[in-house]
Amino acid sequence: MKKIAFTLALGLALASATALLASGGRGMTWAKDLHNSTYSVDHVGCSSCDPYVGDTLCTTALPVLCVRNDASPNPGVATDFYNGWIAGHIHLTPAVLGTSLSSLAAANSLCVSYFGPGYQMAEFHHPAGGWTWYAYGNVNNATRFWVSINDQTANCWNP
Repeated sequence: MKKIAFTLALGLALASATALLASGGRGMTWAKDLHNSTYSVDHVGCSSCDPYVGDTLCTTALPVLCVRNDASPNPGVATDFYNGWIAGHIHLTPAVLGTSLSSLAAANSLCVSYFGPGYQMAEFHHPAGGWTWYAYGNVNNATRFWVSINDQTANCWNP
């Protein structure tokens, strides 16, 4: 009887782990740090994210941070390697399950469908070093949002 119970418990644990992996596991999320109303820009960034393996279950529904790099001039915010200027505008989609972000192309398509040509999912390293950057916008600061990373497996579409 104990062997059957153990086998059943092990089977359920494996099924749960398989379901989690099939869902994409974890994805990376960012948050808004501040809004500078003088310049109409937001400072967004990692803020306790995990850019190496993701920090949020992909079964979570969050907005996607979308950016359009349109060569907008820096209005005067101080920048450095870890606090860059994106030279564009940001917006958030409505919340979507991370599991629906099956590829970067799917995420970019979502941004285009909501905000138009030129928009794409924001990436950790925009514009250079990563971790945080400024852009024109005023996104919701009450929620975290999905952001991609191009050199790690912290995206919901990664195995």
